[in-house]
Amino acid sequence: MLVAALGCRRADVEIEYGAGYPFSRAERRVIEQIADRAIADVRRLLPGVPGELRITVQAGSRVIPETGEVGTIGLPGAVYWTVDPTHEGDVIGVANTQLRATLFHECYHLVREAKFATESRVDRAVSEGLATSFERDFGGRSPPWGAYPADVEAWAKEFLALPAGAPVRDWMFQHPDGRRWVGYKVGTYLADRASRASGLSVVELAEVPTEKILSWASSTGQ
Repeated sequence: MLVAALGCRRADVEIEYGAGYPFSRAERRVIEQIADRAIADVRRLLPGVPGELRITVQAGSRVIPETGEVGTIGLPGAVYWTVDPTHEGDVIGVANTQLRATLFHECYHLVREAKFATESRVDRAVSEGLATSFERDFGGRSPPWGAYPADVEAWAKEFLALPAGAPVRDWMFQHPDGRRWVGYKVGTYLADRASRASGLSVVELAEVPTEKILSWASSTGQ
């Protein structure tokens, strides 16, 4: 990835900008202010966030249509945030409405995935569900990929029974039958059930392996 030479370094967060789109001074200021506050808040909530973080901001069109942006991570301490400058509200509008929660979501992944490798589709669904619950409960966003339907228990049974070779994209993003984010919604449902059954918060569940999450989520009497 080509990265613009100009970046902004603070005590424990480095923000750099991808080449190809000239982020304005105003855009950078908003992004950096939101990122500083979000990371400070995440650190107070979530033990284990890496001591040094690098956030790479880049422009692109391969984003979540509803939000105009998307986040990913690279271990041990990298977050990549892609924003579509042509999305409604432009860069500043998208940053103001979405960046904080995305950083909450991705920092949760950094903490959990440093402990537990994502080796299966179910691991991924649980990891995404936990991160979605964290951004929903603490990051100020109620994402559509975490809004599970009334018949989510049937979705969960279907998802957990899939063969190992089932296509990940179909089940995590866009299913041929029209459903979206099946794995995310099932994962959020399992995370919520596990939290209620165990009495542990989503923060504490960051240190619990997938198998235990599933065990709690399948317990009765909830």
